[in-house]
Amino acid sequence: MRRILLIAAVLAAGTAQAQDSDEGYLAAFLQDSLSGAGRQVTITGFAGALSSRATIQTLTIADDAGVWLTVEGVTLNWSRSSLLSGALEVSELSATGITMTRMPDTGGASVPSPEASGFSLPELPVSIDIGQIAVERISLGEAVLGQAVEGNLDAALRLADGAGSATLDLIRLGDGPQGEISLAATYDNTSRQLNLDLTAGEAAGGIVAGLLGIPGNPATEFRLQGAGPIEEFAADVSLATDGENRLSGKVTLMGEDGADYRLQADVAGNLAPLLLPKHVAFFGDHVSLSLDAQRSDIGRITLNRFAVRAQSLALEGTGVIAADGLPEEISLTGSLASPDGFPVLLPFGDTPTRIDKADFQLDARMSDGTGWTAEVQVLGLDRDELSVDRLSLAGSGRIGRTPAGNSLGGTLTFDATGLLPADAALAAALGPSLAGGLKLHFLEGSGAVRLSDMRLTGDGFAAAGALQIEGLSTALRTTGKLEVTADDLSRFAALAGRPLGGSGTIRLTGTAGGLSGLLDGIAEVSARGLQVGIPQMDRLLAGDSQATLSVLRDETGTTIRSFDLTADALSAKGDGVISSTGSDLRASVILSDLGALDPRYRGAANLEAGFKGTVGLADITVSGTANGLRLGNPSADRLLAGESLLSANLRLLAGRLRVDAARLANPQFVISAEGDITETTRNLTIDARLANLGLLIPDLQGPLTLAGQVTDDGAGYVLDITGRGPGQVDGRIAGRVAANFASGDLAITGTGQAGLANLFIAPRAIDGPVRYDLRLVGPFQASSLSGRVTLAGGRLSDPGLGFALERIEALADLQGGQARLSATSRLSSGGTLRIDGQIGLSPPFQSQLAVTLDRVRLSDPELYEGIASGSIRVDGPLAGGATISGSALLSEAQLRVPESGFDATGALLEVTHVNEPADVRATRARAGLIGGGAEGSGTGRARTPFRLDLTISAPSRIFVRGRGIDAELGGAIRLLGTTDAIIPSGAFGLIRGRLDILGKRLVLSQADLQLEGSFVPTLLISASSESDGIVSFVTVEGPADAPEVSFTSVPSLPQEEVLARLLFGRGLENISAFQAAQLASAVATLAGRGGEGVIGRLRRGFGLDDLDLVTADEGKTALTAGKYLTENLYTEVEIEQGGQSRINLNLDLRPGVTVKGRIGADGDTGIGVFVERDY
Repeated sequence: MRRILLIAAVLAAGTAQAQDSDEGYLAAFLQDSLSGAGRQVTITGFAGALSSRATIQTLTIADDAGVWLTVEGVTLNWSRSSLLSGALEVSELSATGITMTRMPDTGGASVPSPEASGFSLPELPVSIDIGQIAVERISLGEAVLGQAVEGNLDAALRLADGAGSATLDLIRLGDGPQGEISLAATYDNTSRQLNLDLTAGEAAGGIVAGLLGIPGNPATEFRLQGAGPIEEFAADVSLATDGENRLSGKVTLMGEDGADYRLQADVAGNLAPLLLPKHVAFFGDHVSLSLDAQRSDIGRITLNRFAVRAQSLALEGTGVIAADGLPEEISLTGSLASPDGFPVLLPFGDTPTRIDKADFQLDARMSDGTGWTAEVQVLGLDRDELSVDRLSLAGSGRIGRTPAGNSLGGTLTFDATGLLPADAALAAALGPSLAGGLKLHFLEGSGAVRLSDMRLTGDGFAAAGALQIEGLSTALRTTGKLEVTADDLSRFAALAGRPLGGSGTIRLTGTAGGLSGLLDGIAEVSARGLQVGIPQMDRLLAGDSQATLSVLRDETGTTIRSFDLTADALSAKGDGVISSTGSDLRASVILSDLGALDPRYRGAANLEAGFKGTVGLADITVSGTANGLRLGNPSADRLLAGESLLSANLRLLAGRLRVDAARLANPQFVISAEGDITETTRNLTIDARLANLGLLIPDLQGPLTLAGQVTDDGAGYVLDITGRGPGQVDGRIAGRVAANFASGDLAITGTGQAGLANLFIAPRAIDGPVRYDLRLVGPFQASSLSGRVTLAGGRLSDPGLGFALERIEALADLQGGQARLSATSRLSSGGTLRIDGQIGLSPPFQSQLAVTLDRVRLSDPELYEGIASGSIRVDGPLAGGATISGSALLSEAQLRVPESGFDATGALLEVTHVNEPADVRATRARAGLIGGGAEGSGTGRARTPFRLDLTISAPSRIFVRGRGIDAELGGAIRLLGTTDAIIPSGAFGLIRGRLDILGKRLVLSQADLQLEGSFVPTLLISASSESDGIVSFVTVEGPADAPEVSFTSVPSLPQEEVLARLLFGRGLENISAFQAAQLASAVATLAGRGGEGVIGRLRRGFGLDDLDLVTADEGKTALTAGKYLTENLYTEVEIEQGGQSRINLNLDLRPGVTVKGRIGADGDTGIGVFVERDY
């Protein structure tokens, strides 16, 4: 209305001075008058200002984001002469189109005046009568109401003598749902009578239903109707969908001009049809709102009654709000709960939230200084990401007025139990309960909030701190301190994504700027038994450890004032400045005991480093020392003995590194490098010298040197490196390597010693001169390698074999990832070996090998010896799973059944090694005395066993001898299955044989030799004899290295009885002492280390304390029998094989003093006193 009056006044003024004005001036005047802050009005095509019909072609209104409203074809038909009588009569105010693309930017909301003002129509100097206000086309963009809308407008307005009337009819056009808004209103200042009738309705699918999200988008209608004096104006309000009332009630406005105004509202209805089904249970079928409020003439608002009720909600309260907006009194209580006791789904939020019950209360009494209190209790909170059995929130404080401004202060606490996050890692970190609180203080106008006594406690951890947040309306700045303590860091392992352990505390103090990026602070970390899932670091941090970082970040860069890390065996320091214009950083690390990294390590080391410059251009220095280094590898320990020194001066230039000088040296070796850099190439010269190669390979004594050059020409690296050492070690690598190190073109030539491989094949050892001429073209993989390698006069030994390969002549041609091998060798034990075929150079090392044996002598000094010839093939992967097939002929073989004394144990005692030196451990490993097996024997991964299909034949001349057995066998054995599970078939059977016991010869009735799952053969030898109607059997059965002897008979007799009848033809009770000795000798001959068995029973039968078969000084067999005559007198009788005998006497006079005497049948006698003492 103000704009219409302004336009009319301008036009009226234009009539009075038409000769001196023009329409351009009027258009500019209108634009300036209608524009304002954040609003720019532009008028184009203003015409007819001096006539009764004025037109505007376009009028646009824009804000900072651009034009949001365009009005086209504006027409104003009016009576100029009526102004002379004090009336503005407009017959037509119309536009052909109004387009609104979006809502305008309203800017910050202004604070309303606290003073109230009465209602009346404006008293204007002229009466207004606008007969028609019409717009042919109104176009609203989708951004305005959620969907594009077109319509037209027809309205009228009359205002004269303090009375006015208005009508409006806005109709939606187009193909969309139909809608209409109609208004009819009248008011008279004299009678103060107000009549209002507002109706808004839409068909199904309309704008309002869509904006409110009403299910089904039904037809909607809203009505507001009322009539009466303005001091007691009452209006009926209703909302209907699809023709049915959903909400209805009465709103009443009461008050006199300049006095209090009072608003009462009572509205109720069933909103269920307007809600999503999931929210119906919350609101139910009846919702009500009751309000009784009044506003005084000074702006003070009193809420006499406020109540909202729904099926699961009850909320009511009263209050008084001062004119300046501060609460004077507030009382608000409420509850959320379902009548049926089931959880309630809250009707807000993007994530579904359910609760079992909630109660809340807010009380404030500012007038009497009581302050405010608040309490919220929530039971059974359940969200997708979190559930809480019980959540309590409480607060208290004061709101007041001070000379500096209004203030707010208080204490807030919370307590959550039955806490269960859906994220298992977060649940493990937080535990089942949390509690905390803080104190809050805010002063209006200060722009700062102070949070003190902040605390958070959980299961095994706690946090405390204080913050002051300043610059809320300008540049945000936060100052404070925070301390977090955790008793067991393992609870945070899943959250961190790695193993954690130990306990620790983190302290943070400082200031941070939210927008400026300012940071000035100190971080302190202390821990005990810290574990991070890296074994070496865990051992370093096993005890107490502390770390401190002090840093400042401002507009000049980041300054690391100090960084310190200390642990039992580790110390690190650093400081410096980081800036885009240049950085200067320094750091040092000291490891006082490398054993903290790994129990196998020994020694100490320190390292210092510096960085000065920018990312594009910088100088880098590195230096370090180490003393007494030992890594648990004998070869490496020998190389690192003494003091080792490291130094390097590097330069970073445009992302590339230049080595000005680098050197690593100790008494055993020196490695140095230097390089230069240009715009197109970078060269690096390398020199290395090992004082004595014998430290690694004892057979190669003398220095080893490496020298060469590496050039980076932008497209890759050009290498030319040579090496020379003892034993004709002389090699060269020359060629090119790609820039990404993925491929190359290299020539590798020279001579060397096969012993260089001993580091990788221990405990096996090889030696001999090697010559190689190789070429690598393509990726760094075996298939790219070609050339030839030869070994002449070589030797290979393996502790696991009973022989060595000597005079090895081998040639290997490499091509296409395969090595075609041809090799011959003589065995140290006798015979020759030849291998032909090919082997893959990459895992699993596919092979096709033919092995030819020619009179190869195989032996085990304790078990067997034989000569074998034959042809064997190995086909398949040598890494496991290959097939070993073929046949071998044993032309002569001898199996010795081992003999040992009665007391031999055959095993080494278990010894625990304390502080075992690395070289001693390596020796035991090579000997197979450590569970891990021989060093270098493998990776420790289970290997697929080899398949077997071998035939071993020997028609005759398989001799089995020992323990009185002398037998010849013959036959054939076929081995199937795998090396882990041998499946044998066939056996070597008896051709002829005998068993000698004390000159009594028994002819063997059975002798079988076969394999049963291992390479140690199994024996079954049997002989029998008949005497006095008793048939006696002697059976030797079991593994060839430890068979057992048994004596049986028919009818059944004890073993010693069987043996007595077998040897002497009489029972055990009828033999002489000498025959008993012969009996023991016979059993010893057969039983070897047979243990207690028959011997024990003989000893007990004769009442002896000792019975044994020994070897006398001249190698003759002797039988000894001993017995204690008294507790301190022991006698022993020794009978030699030739019949000579001797008696020994031992008399213990007291502990440590013994008298010994002897007398022999040959006249040898003696006596002595022996004194023993343990130290």
